[in-house]
Amino acid sequence: MTSKQPNVRAHTVIDPRTMGRPVHLLGGFANQLRDDFADFLRARINRRYKASFQIDAISFVAAPADSQRWLSYGVDDGRIHFAIERPLLLCLLRYRYGSVMPETSAATDSVAPPSAATIDEPETATEERLGTMLGQQLIELAVRRIESVQRAPVETPAPVTFAEASLQGASDGEWLLRLTLSETRCNVGGDLLLKISAVWMNRLLQALAPNRERSRQKQMTATKPFPARLQLTLQARLLEKEVSLGTLLDLRLGDVLPISVGDADVLIGDSRLFTASVAEHHGKLCLTTLADVD
Repeated sequence: MTSKQPNVRAHTVIDPRTMGRPVHLLGGFANQLRDDFADFLRARINRRYKASFQIDAISFVAAPADSQRWLSYGVDDGRIHFAIERPLLLCLLRYRYGSVMPETSAATDSVAPPSAATIDEPETATEERLGTMLGQQLIELAVRRIESVQRAPVETPAPVTFAEASLQGASDGEWLLRLTLSETRCNVGGDLLLKISAVWMNRLLQALAPNRERSRQKQMTATKPFPARLQLTLQARLLEKEVSLGTLLDLRLGDVLPISVGDADVLIGDSRLFTASVAEHHGKLCLTTLADVD
């Protein structure tokens, strides 16, 4: 006899970090950043060292907790972290220092990838310097792209300073940009990662959708009921004083008319709608205790 399995309905879990934010526009931004990085690889690495690095995929997600070793860069008042898988960095190191010879024919020669023994060896100072320099160059590209979509143009780029590599997990509001790279001659592939702090992500998300925010405000205004959208001008008639014609004709510059302020009349046009008491607050006259006129 077989037992019937209960029906289990799958539900999509919504990340609260994405609610109310234009995260659907991050794909377009990621494609722009992909073009920036592709231009960098082509001009600064492939053309110079006769290499064949290319970007196979790119993704932008809220950063999960991890134990990745990051190079941390201070940028303005926020941080961006960088990591690259070691086979990619070792391949770049071989090109940079001439271990991979340039092609001598039209055909592409296959070059042996970094061996497992090489990857397991301790990191050298040269390798660390190369990773630090590469991270700073790519983060400067990312910062420049974020600043390019901000509402106000940035006259000077944000300075990028280097802090020591550290082991840390994701903090609230951080996002992970993952680029999958490959290099055909060395036959290696791997991920290049940027973890962007909440400070820079807030700048990016605010800059991506200014038009949407303005249109939302217009829609909210348009959906208000008519009495809430109707603008009227109120006028307050504070006092009236009767004087004789003789007193009026005898008035001279500097004369004082004794008066006492009682209730004021509040009018729209010539229509008297309310009465109100007049009070003084921080040197200003204010209307209070408004009452309908019967």
